[in-house]
Amino acid sequence: MNKASGDILIAVAHPSEEEAVKKAALSAGCRCEIIVTGVGGAAMSWALQKRFSPGMLPGSHVRASETGREGVTTSTAGHDQASQTGNLMPSSLPSLVIGAGIAGSYVESIGPGTVVTTASDCFADMGLDDNGKFVPLFGAGLADPDTPPFRGGRIPCSGRWFDLAASLMPAVRGATVNMVSGSQAAIERIRRAWDPEIETMEGAWLAYTCAMSGVPWLSVRAVSNMVEPRNMKNWKIQLALDSLKEKMIQLLEIIARS
Repeated sequence: MNKASGDILIAVAHPSEEEAVKKAALSAGCRCEIIVTGVGGAAMSWALQKRFSPGMLPGSHVRASETGREGVTTSTAGHDQASQTGNLMPSSLPSLVIGAGIAGSYVESIGPGTVVTTASDCFADMGLDDNGKFVPLFGAGLADPDTPPFRGGRIPCSGRWFDLAASLMPAVRGATVNMVSGSQAAIERIRRAWDPEIETMEGAWLAYTCAMSGVPWLSVRAVSNMVEPRNMKNWKIQLALDSLKEKMIQLLEIIARS
């Protein structure tokens, strides 16, 4: 096992995503650390900051596990087990963070079961409500859209790991929201402001936290549903998780040989 593959951190929001990427890592023979952060951007960013910090603080809800050729070696969970969880998370920065999970799609050609990597992401619903009109954070003049890590209001992904991922799957524009879009009005508001191709609740938070910490990052997402007026009957979560596992096997096999 080479050093690079031993420094991989995979961050997922939900235990179902953890199961998919754990199986992928074991199948690929890629030693990596997996953390379950909890759903939402704040949970993702907090978990990553704690992982990057020299020591773990009490009160963590992060679950961590480590995989290797021999199988899953450790796993623990719960805020009352913060010290044990901390022992699983070394203070050194990983060489790569992969945010993995499911997503909604705005584009018909990127349907359920499609796995993509994020070329750029944004905080899509962060801004102002100006008498019913949504004004994005940067459009309101509250922040510079080109202050690093932003470029045109988006956080771009680049470098050798992104190039590798983009050779295996479509590279798309992401939108990160605090509230999953479930009405036509909300969908059109995000579409007009950002023209996204996929939507998640954690992507931009992972990108921002990693970029500001100087850690290379990737986002790999499997589409579970189209972004449309909410109809859970149309969601294909198991299909997305199965597709995520298969694509992560491909990606991690190549990384393990790099």
